[in-house]
Amino acid sequence: MTKRLSRRALLRGAGGVAISLPFLEAMMPRSRSVAQAGTIPKRVVFFFSSCGIVPDTWWPATGGETGFVLGSALQPLDPFRAKLLIPDGISMETARADDVGQNGHDKGTAHCLTARTVVPGPMGVGEFGHLWDGTAGGISIDQHIANHFDGLTPYRSLEFGVRAEGIGQALPSRISYRASGEAVIPMHNAADAFDRILAPLGMGVATAGARQHRRELVLDLVKEDLGRVRGQLGTADRTRFDAHISSIDDLRRQLADLAAVTCEIPARPSDTTAFPMLGRLQLDLMVQALKCDLTRVVSIQWSTGQSGVRHDWLGHGAGHHGISHEAGAEPSDWDASKTWRQVATEIDGWYAEQFAYLLAALDAVDEADGQKLLDHTVVVWVNEQEQGIDNRHSWARMPYIIAGSGSGYFRTGRHVTVSAPHANLFVDLMQAMGMPDTTFGEPDLCTGNVPGLT
Repeated sequence: MTKRLSRRALLRGAGGVAISLPFLEAMMPRSRSVAQAGTIPKRVVFFFSSCGIVPDTWWPATGGETGFVLGSALQPLDPFRAKLLIPDGISMETARADDVGQNGHDKGTAHCLTARTVVPGPMGVGEFGHLWDGTAGGISIDQHIANHFDGLTPYRSLEFGVRAEGIGQALPSRISYRASGEAVIPMHNAADAFDRILAPLGMGVATAGARQHRRELVLDLVKEDLGRVRGQLGTADRTRFDAHISSIDDLRRQLADLAAVTCEIPARPSDTTAFPMLGRLQLDLMVQALKCDLTRVVSIQWSTGQSGVRHDWLGHGAGHHGISHEAGAEPSDWDASKTWRQVATEIDGWYAEQFAYLLAALDAVDEADGQKLLDHTVVVWVNEQEQGIDNRHSWARMPYIIAGSGSGYFRTGRHVTVSAPHANLFVDLMQAMGMPDTTFGEPDLCTGNVPGLT
């Protein structure tokens, strides 16, 4: 159930004087975004799943560029064929060239959105070559694009997680970085995310103002205390410290900006940790935030790199990571009726269903120009591996999917053969968002745009 304002809604001022409200977005039909004709913003969404895919059930094998037939794992996306762009031949060159990272999942997850060589921490290398407290080597593409949009919306970006925590090593648990050593931790609880993002919009004017004032007082006190501590730090620590203080300033600005937003507010989601339900709730919150123009950049991280999630709702008796490495063997050791490859394909198909759910939600929102929210958005499905079959970690043919054209930048409805590093794809994403950038990540492993996408 959602809250919508009547066009006859009134504000009760001092002494009970009634003041008519101007026309607000909350009075618009529920399927309409806040964007007005001529000012429709572009948005970008990153959708992360891990452990690679089964190539022969994922990639289109017939039909050519425009008549492509989706593999069995991607059949849930068939209703959106006209809005898909499948670039076949993107390689994660920075991960392949990284001789610092020793674990495939470390490297794949760290490079996924940063295209930068990993940096080890003081704890060094642990079991299976994991860098216990390593970090990506630079800013991630989502945060770089968020910097471009900074100041236009209450939130620079919003990061959602679906049980994307719990692994002991830092690198497989993070995809988003403001800078090397400054990971952005996703929100793991949908109810808490709602309270942070949308609940303030549903308060009365007086209540919201009072709460904002109290929060600003707290932030001022915290910042004052931090300022005293800063004087006791060395040069290197001051750099990280200043970034933390900057994030507090961002929070203060967000509180002020939210007071000016009018938008319909959905019901508060349940407090659940069940993987499928939590994921759907997080996707709903993502779409609502974009629809309300609270941010232009969002991401969702399904589990971690090296995901150990047991997809028991599909009848699977092992974790995803183990299944991905056994996909070349037959049969599975808990279900003799299925091979490991069939089981891994079912997991790929389940994530395709979630991606389709997100696309359907974006495609159900009308924009002022008669198009859909999806048409003005670029949704990018990324992975930290090409495949994990036979205990290999490879990055030569990354399973990326683009949905939405970014207001016409990408030519969709195509499966195209390309040959380019994944940093080049990020150049296209930046330019789709209106940025002039021509390189990203490791400069010697980025050669510009990916030919044939636009």
